[in-house]
Amino acid sequence: MKRILAALLVMLVVLPGTAHAWWNKDWTERRKVTLDATTLRGVEGQLSRVPVLVRLHSGVLDFTKVRKDGGDIRFVASDDRTPLAFHLERFDPAAELALAWVDVPSVSAGQRQEIWLYYGSAAAKPAGDSAASYDGEQSLVFHFGDSGAPTDATANRNSATTFTAQPTVEGLVAAGARFAPESQIRIAASQSLAVAAKGRMTVSAWIKPSAEGPQPDAAVFTKIGDGAARLVLGLRQGVPYVRVVDAAGAAREAAGTAPLADGQWAHLAVTAGETITLYVDGAAAATLPGGLPQLGGDELIGTNGELPSFVGDLDEFGRANVDRSAAGIALAAQTQGRSASFAQVASQPEQVGSESAGHFGVLFHALTPDAWVVIMILLVMLAISWAVMISKGTTLARIRKANAAFLESYRKAAGRFGPHDGLADADVTRFAADSSLARLLEIGRREVAAREAEPRPADSRFALAPQSVAAIRSALDAGLAREGQRLNSRLVLLTIAISGGPFIGLLGTVLGVMITFAAVAAAGDVNINAIAPGIAAALLATVAGLAVAIPALFGYNYLLSRVEEIGTENLIFVDELEKRLAETYRDAPTPAPLALAAE
Repeated sequence: MKRILAALLVMLVVLPGTAHAWWNKDWTERRKVTLDATTLRGVEGQLSRVPVLVRLHSGVLDFTKVRKDGGDIRFVASDDRTPLAFHLERFDPAAELALAWVDVPSVSAGQRQEIWLYYGSAAAKPAGDSAASYDGEQSLVFHFGDSGAPTDATANRNSATTFTAQPTVEGLVAAGARFAPESQIRIAASQSLAVAAKGRMTVSAWIKPSAEGPQPDAAVFTKIGDGAARLVLGLRQGVPYVRVVDAAGAAREAAGTAPLADGQWAHLAVTAGETITLYVDGAAAATLPGGLPQLGGDELIGTNGELPSFVGDLDEFGRANVDRSAAGIALAAQTQGRSASFAQVASQPEQVGSESAGHFGVLFHALTPDAWVVIMILLVMLAISWAVMISKGTTLARIRKANAAFLESYRKAAGRFGPHDGLADADVTRFAADSSLARLLEIGRREVAAREAEPRPADSRFALAPQSVAAIRSALDAGLAREGQRLNSRLVLLTIAISGGPFIGLLGTVLGVMITFAAVAAAGDVNINAIAPGIAAALLATVAGLAVAIPALFGYNYLLSRVEEIGTENLIFVDELEKRLAETYRDAPTPAPLALAAE
């Protein structure tokens, strides 16, 4: 009982703190980042290892609270314990703009989840890691955030060997690259970029065709293989298409149905596996049967020597050695654009020590000292009532089980009830630790043994004196009463919680309301914002009182029914013992006179 009570008290103290724990006290502020997948189209199931773009600006982040290099920025999972891998594509405190890519463990279709943005630690060391922000299948990522040739953000370091495009300050996310007909970015062949015959790959990019109008035929991306083999992603009169050429020069091609809008960003992607699929803005636009030839050569963005480069801007180019799912392509297309609302950063920060922010945080903050006293009393009552219910329920279950085992052994040993039953004393003592029936039998045996040891006249017609039998019956009734007291012990604590909890809670509410109105009257500020927090906090005392009484009510009724069942079993057993006692020690028959022998 004491151990259970102590454990419950510890839980009541610890749980409210751990529910809203602060990841690390060295960080002074945090903001909630809500990832809302409820409005995404074409996203089904659960996606793993999703790189999510989080845009930070002055409306959602006070850059004066962040270090000048952004080295104190951290992202933590929804459990508020697990740091998430991330990297900053751009951090510009002067322009009050930051762009972070966060490796989110999973995103479920139609679900919301929360992660945390922490900042405000002067001693923190930069923790951004672009290589850890992507899964092992991602072989290349160009953010175009560099002033010169782009560098690979993944661990493969597949940087550009040729870069004749023009860097731009404004891309889709941060900086980008502008392409003229002769522009090209060449990435040298590497093991991480090689594609085997019938192999799998994904290429994706954001492009913005020039407003000058569509080109007759232009290349966006080319993957070179042996001989004439290649994969080409291009635009023909502004319509995206994908072409696959084998080593012998035989070509297959599939195209979309509508041209891209000039001067507007569009997401293009090609996945290759058993089939080759072209995606435009996250939706499948064309499918090409069959797989890829072996492609182990260089990769080209822009002109490929046969076709000029598309004219326009390009940003966020990526390559993977796996065919990404349609859901993954759709999620990237809908969450990386400038108008995307997938990652929503809270407009108000939370300071360290305000872990209970939210509705309940407001309530607890508005509680008056007297209400706190009432709630603490109710918490103690709650702990006691639960400790009683758990310990009493365990005890009653143990007694019922022991009684059933005792009766089974008793019947096997004797086949009947009575003090002289044939059951060994050691067995009775063993059962008596938990079984109320065994304890009653011990009383009967002890009383009978004491009476049988008393001397009685040789000519007595009784095995036991009638007064002794009555005394034994009284001892059994007394034992029955003590067992009833034992079964009902501590249940009164539940009745106190049932009747007293709501009244104590109501007392706290009345006091809180009185103090709230008195404070409003003294301040002269009569508005809903001044009254509501105090009233709501005062009602929390009543809620606490009901939270004490309702479980106690259900637990008391359940336990009382179990006590009555065991009490009925005890009463039946005592009645049977008394009947058998009366039969066993009834009046001895009068001996018949002996006939005299004939002389």
